[in-house]
Amino acid sequence: MQKFYYELFFKVDKQYKNLFLDFIFDLGIEAIEEKNKGIYIRSDESLEELSWALEVFNQKLMEKFNIKENIVFDKTIAEKENKDWIEEYKKNIKSVLIDNVYIHTTWEEEKKGCINIKINPALAFGSGHHESTYSCIKFLQKFAKKDKLALDLGCGSGILGITMSKLGCKVEICDTDELAISSSLENAKLNDVCFKNSWKGSIDKAKLNYDLIVANIIADVILVLEKDIKQHLKENAILILSGILDKYQIRIKEKFQDLELIDELKINEWCSFVYKNKKEKQ
Repeated sequence: MQKFYYELFFKVDKQYKNLFLDFIFDLGIEAIEEKNKGIYIRSDESLEELSWALEVFNQKLMEKFNIKENIVFDKTIAEKENKDWIEEYKKNIKSVLIDNVYIHTTWEEEKKGCINIKINPALAFGSGHHESTYSCIKFLQKFAKKDKLALDLGCGSGILGITMSKLGCKVEICDTDELAISSSLENAKLNDVCFKNSWKGSIDKAKLNYDLIVANIIADVILVLEKDIKQHLKENAILILSGILDKYQIRIKEKFQDLELIDELKINEWCSFVYKNKKEKQ
């Protein structure tokens, strides 16, 4: 064991936290922990390049969404005396039961009578524990039906696509990050499911219309994709929107008021909505 390890700490604007987590997961980081209102990353190797990558990602998001203040702040790197922090990290990872879906690590036992979803250690931080992911998995158990065609829009780690597959849907996934696609496919294999199709890009590249679309992405992106999303909904299709801070809920509801709002859930400051497409295709 090395004498020292490296620790990177940073805080991030709540609305964009999931984007940064997906970005970090896709880089293959093995130990991430949330505490002290921020995010800790630990490694035996230098984290200077990762710190620089976070700065670049921060700037790109600021430009894309015309944001004036940094999304990432209070960033520090420290060298610390080594201990078996990976084992310590494992001890702190908790499985989560969301109605009948049990999300657990690869070293934990499955729960009988439940839909079991395995996750790699690095993904434990964001899979089912965040309010928006939790809400989506609750809704999917209610609205995902066997043999229906579904799309996981902005798939990230693939947790929602895997959930829909285990519920019997025929699932396609897409994400603008190629590493997210690779990660989703690896996690699907880990869970013995197979996606019908996958591609790098957004919903504008979709060739089909869907019975169910789930988009657990930030409000700004949902608003940009609104027209494309609606164009790919079948008649009576279900649309689940999540990852929406409460300050954006009025704008989301105004944009999607031509669809029927049939369910919604708010956990802390995070809102999720379920719509039904009653409009017939022209």
